[in-house]
Amino acid sequence: MDEDVLIERASRAPRLLVATDFDGTIADIVREPDHAHGRQDALAALSKLASTPAVDVAVVSGRDMESLRARTAMLGRIYRIAEHGAFIEEPDGSVLRSVNGVMSHDVIDRVARRAEAMAARVPGMRAERKVRGAALHVREVEPAWRDAAAEVLAAFREVAAAEGLAVMDGRQVVEARDPSASKEAALNQLLWEFPQQTFLIYAGDDTTDEGAIALARKHDGVGIYVASAERPTPNVEADLVLPGPRAWAELLARIASQRSA
Repeated sequence: MDEDVLIERASRAPRLLVATDFDGTIADIVREPDHAHGRQDALAALSKLASTPAVDVAVVSGRDMESLRARTAMLGRIYRIAEHGAFIEEPDGSVLRSVNGVMSHDVIDRVARRAEAMAARVPGMRAERKVRGAALHVREVEPAWRDAAAEVLAAFREVAAAEGLAVMDGRQVVEARDPSASKEAALNQLLWEFPQQTFLIYAGDDTTDEGAIALARKHDGVGIYVASAERPTPNVEADLVLPGPRAWAELLARIASQRSA
């Protein structure tokens, strides 16, 4: 799809929902995830969209809700979807919905403890505990330890799968989560609150975003893939493939300018 066609459709839609992933999409990837912040150009465009009549903004992330709130507080009244769809926060911030989980906390705790023990074997590997899942990050692992890290990740995948968790390979991370939680399921649930003619735009950069990209296209919206050297092409068809977060921020600015006009 040509960008001009996208902007034209977005400007004329009776209702517009712009949904975007955070890391690698409106934030550049950094070595330490705790140091990641949204690009100022992307945040400015999203803030403008969020204050435009008949436009809603949603930031959809694998981060926990506390981390996501801290990094998107300047956007004001937006939807926040955390932990790959496990939690949805309304724009007024007063309603936090938990998507019904199918796994017990005991199972997730058990897998999280295993992840922490596994991470301790490899310098630079980091375990992350979430409410509805656990993850092993390897971005900070030095090249000399990469083979050892690959063995640990393989073992973690087996442990998580044996416990019934969904396993997803992302950019320098393997995540195990409650199989009921996904970005596309949360977005689909959100769409039930919107008029049928709502035009959905979704942008993401990783395998965890591909279901949401497909969902946007299924609803006659637009699915955008933000490419990187780590993941240059998506595994699903996308309407647009952009070369990085800067290109997405520039497109967001064009959409915001045209829509507000």
